[in-house]
Amino acid sequence: MKSLIPTLLLLISLSTQANYFEFFGTHVTTRGIGNQANLNPHDPANNYYAPAQMAFSDTFNFSTSLSSTVTDFEPINGVVIKNDSFQDPALDEEVGSVSTSYQKYYSASLHIALPLAKELGTIAVSLSTPVGSLIETNSGNAFLPEYIMYRSRYRRALALFNYAKKLGDSWAFSLGAQLGFQAAATADTNVSIQSDYGSYGSMKSKVKPSLGLLFSTIYRPSDDFQLYFSYQQEMKNNLEANAFGKVSISTTTDYILDLNITSMIFYDPHIFRLGTGTRLGMLKLYGLVEYQMWGNYKTPLMRVAKRGGGIQPSSDYEILKVKDIFVPKVGMGINVTENIELDLGLAYKPTPIEGDFSGSGNSLDADSTILAAGALYKSKFFDFPLQLGGSLQYHMLKDQSVTKTPGLENGDPGNKIGAPGYKIGGSILVGSVGLTFNY
Repeated sequence: MKSLIPTLLLLISLSTQANYFEFFGTHVTTRGIGNQANLNPHDPANNYYAPAQMAFSDTFNFSTSLSSTVTDFEPINGVVIKNDSFQDPALDEEVGSVSTSYQKYYSASLHIALPLAKELGTIAVSLSTPVGSLIETNSGNAFLPEYIMYRSRYRRALALFNYAKKLGDSWAFSLGAQLGFQAAATADTNVSIQSDYGSYGSMKSKVKPSLGLLFSTIYRPSDDFQLYFSYQQEMKNNLEANAFGKVSISTTTDYILDLNITSMIFYDPHIFRLGTGTRLGMLKLYGLVEYQMWGNYKTPLMRVAKRGGGIQPSSDYEILKVKDIFVPKVGMGINVTENIELDLGLAYKPTPIEGDFSGSGNSLDADSTILAAGALYKSKFFDFPLQLGGSLQYHMLKDQSVTKTPGLENGDPGNKIGAPGYKIGGSILVGSVGLTFNY
């Protein structure tokens, strides 16, 4: 059975979480206006929101940024953390605290847009990765209250590739793909007790790439106006592992383990975007509406299904209901001087999880209001345009009181995990610095 552990660790290290760009923007130039495309076709950070815009640039464009994300959620104290649904009924119910202090996260992003010869179009690439690693995963606690969208959902490397082409002077389109993975494994073990041979095991694993379609089109009759539509296909990673184990005592062999282990390590919803930008003198005004489809979302908890042997499967009592959401965003850029621009943004993101969290299960999320601001300084480096900047975002989660319904998760008399209740809410602070270079 020991081979099962390295197998699962291998798979998790190769799997991914969800989209950092979706949560916190692609660069200082988009974060400051509330996570949407700006009016600059030479800014490759727009490749995530409106990749067709890259077709209107005839220069090599490069941008990079570093960001830090800190969460501050409401404390959860004095609640049931162990009960008879998930432990030996002979043991006493346990009351205690639940940690809502999640590790600070550092991320780096890189965006490149390269025009091809003879107006053949533009190739654009966007990358995001945790600083110092490629993947940081955490499926979370199986029973205790957990902010499932913020534990580790966005802590993964992300890669997007697009091809953009102009259609006349005012229209352009793009086609591309987002890269993901699907992972599977099988572990087979034999534990020897008082027999003539030692313990042994074998394992097999497979990681296959998967692609999600990206499409966009844009109408840009001048540098002062644009209207764009984009689509991002649903992406998910389903980790699946089969584990077999048997124990040999003298001449007797018994199967003690035959399990199927699954987890949805990441999920990006279908996203439809309709956005616009307008320049009015020294002002730039932006607006975007996203429609996100969450119908296939599952929590990242690892689920164990018994197929044989003596080990019991997971006790999964949570019934999670999800809904599609609209995410509106507005932004504004102010050209204070020829070289300095100040940005402001506002967005509202409802939670895709339905319900009041009073029943079985403790997968938490809340509506969030996003306040954004940024400052850009435009200069030149050896006669080539260079832009430096910084941005801040403050995500305010809606406060909500949770009161657990009577009874254990399995329907017996008692108190649910999280009883009598707790308060959810808090904030996320995101700071970033970055530069954009055009050649």
